[in-house]
Amino acid sequence: MHISEIDLDIPETLRPSTLRRLGVKPALDAKIDQAPKLGLTHRAFLPVTMLRLYRRVRPDFIGNRCVFEPSCSRYSELAFRTKPFFTALHLTLRRLHKCKPDQGGTDLSDLEFPE
Repeated sequence: MHISEIDLDIPETLRPSTLRRLGVKPALDAKIDQAPKLGLTHRAFLPVTMLRLYRRVRPDFIGNRCVFEPSCSRYSELAFRTKPFFTALHLTLRRLHKCKPDQGGTDLSDLEFPE
């Protein structure tokens, strides 16, 4: 199911976690999941591989509660894909600190999708 097929009358801050609970992957999550592992720098390969493994094996009750789009693990993957290692680590920790139920919505602060 595509997000364009669902019209939710809820605050934007609740949209990502609501979509996940309904079994719908938000658009930015899907875009990051489709990014190839080929072409990663040697410093990004291990973090990206570990993040993808985490998403594959984590319990559903953890995976369906992130309030942001993209999810925190996908934000972290994008950070490691596009920033130097320690910058990506800093951005990841800052994002995890912001991830609280009373906040949410779309957040790509300090990141851009690679062309």
